[in-house]
Amino acid sequence: MRSSHQRRERDRTNAVLHALLQLGPGPHKLSEITARTAMDEEEVRRRLLQLFKAKVCYRPHFGYWELRPTPVAPTDTPGLVHPSATPLLDAALLLEGLHSRTEQAVLLHTYSPITGERLCIGVAGAHDLRLRRELAFAPRAVSRLRQAPLDSDAAGLVMLANLAGHDTPLREDLRQIWATQVALTKAPLPGWILVSVPVRRLPGAPTIPGAEPRVVASVSILAPDHAHGDPLVAYGRLMRNAVQAATESSVVITPPRFAAAQAA
Repeated sequence: MRSSHQRRERDRTNAVLHALLQLGPGPHKLSEITARTAMDEEEVRRRLLQLFKAKVCYRPHFGYWELRPTPVAPTDTPGLVHPSATPLLDAALLLEGLHSRTEQAVLLHTYSPITGERLCIGVAGAHDLRLRRELAFAPRAVSRLRQAPLDSDAAGLVMLANLAGHDTPLREDLRQIWATQVALTKAPLPGWILVSVPVRRLPGAPTIPGAEPRVVASVSILAPDHAHGDPLVAYGRLMRNAVQAATESSVVITPPRFAAAQAA
């Protein structure tokens, strides 16, 4: 079992990695990276050197740091992910962990308050040959899995049920989803289902201390509709536990202004 010191060291290094991920592609000054953490420049530099030795990032110029590009595997299905997606390391680890345990494709959706749509921002396990073959013959299903109104299927409904105020009357299907915190519907891909649970904070995403967490996303299992057992119970319980564990153990990125106020 890891000691508290080892966990603290890991979390601080991950916080620097998250800062690089937030800044996006290209070289970034040490000061820009430091501003997105709660550490001083010297500690951030040491963490960057650790990432450099692990070949996660490199120094294109003196004083600048850049993430190494991650090659896209030929088995990936990029069409499922919305182009505006911003990767978060801990969220990707959550999806990969669920895929490993269920052997099913796992999707992460967030929502747009402007358009009222759910947007796919991450996927794991889409390399399954049967799934890829069926998606290849159903481009409309790919489009609907990537982006669709919130009331289209489980991935959006589980967010919709939680976005309403506590005193807002819900229609029966949303009331049941709110009570169980799990949704099950047919998927846009014929012959497949979506089992979805809400996410109140994306693992590793920025948060404001003291603010009441609201549902910001959903995690879904995309499985053939003849999956063995009761997917609503089995997958739902597994995903709820995994989301809670990932959220509690992930590095919380403190907004720069709050971090500055703490340091003052």
